[in-house]
Amino acid sequence: MHRLLSPALLGASLTAPLAACEVTPATYDYGVDLESVTLVPVATDEGVHPSTAALTDPNNPFADSGVGVETKWELLDAGYWPATFYGWATLTAEQPNGEHQFYTAQAAQQVYERRDCAPEDLYYVWQIAIGGYQAVLDHFPNDVTYDATGEFAYPLAPTAYAGIVSLGGTPEGWTLVTGEDGTQTVVPVATAPEEAE
Repeated sequence: MHRLLSPALLGASLTAPLAACEVTPATYDYGVDLESVTLVPVATDEGVHPSTAALTDPNNPFADSGVGVETKWELLDAGYWPATFYGWATLTAEQPNGEHQFYTAQAAQQVYERRDCAPEDLYYVWQIAIGGYQAVLDHFPNDVTYDATGEFAYPLAPTAYAGIVSLGGTPEGWTLVTGEDGTQTVVPVATAPEEAE
C-alpha cells in the first residue's frame, strides 16, 4: 500500500522517486484501460476542493463508479497519471480531506511534468496542481497521510507547500517555518515568526 514518500526524498524532487518505479500495464478492475485515459480538464478548478467538476467530467471514468479504499492506492501505484488524477479527484469531490486533495494535486503535477495531456491543456493542469496543493493549505492544513506500514503519519502541509514551489508558484497566505529540531511546519503568514518571512 503506497502512502507518502519521505519528506527528505521530496525535498530534492517531488517526482524523482516516483519516476524510478516500474509499472506493469494492466486493465483496471473497473474495466477501464488506465493507459488509454486522457486528462482533459473541464474546469480550471477540477479536482480542487470545493469543486465537484470531476463528477460531471465526461472524460472521468470514475465519475459514476467511484473509487474504493484499496483501489485508490492501487491507482496511485499504477503510474497512469491521468487516470490517477480522475480517481483521486473523484474522491476529493465525494469525500473531501487533505489526503485526497494532496494526491489529486500530486497526480496533476505528474501529468503536467510528463506532458501527459494535450499541449493546450498544460497550463490548466498546472493551475489545477497548484490549486490543489493550495487547497491542502487552506482547507486541510492539519491533515496527514501514512507511510506504507500505516503507522507513521506525515503532515501534508509542508509537502503541499513544497509542491507549489516546485511548480514555480508561490504559496498564498502561508509560510514554511523550520523548528530548532529541523522539523518543518507551515503556518499562516499572520502568525509566522518574523525571522521565517
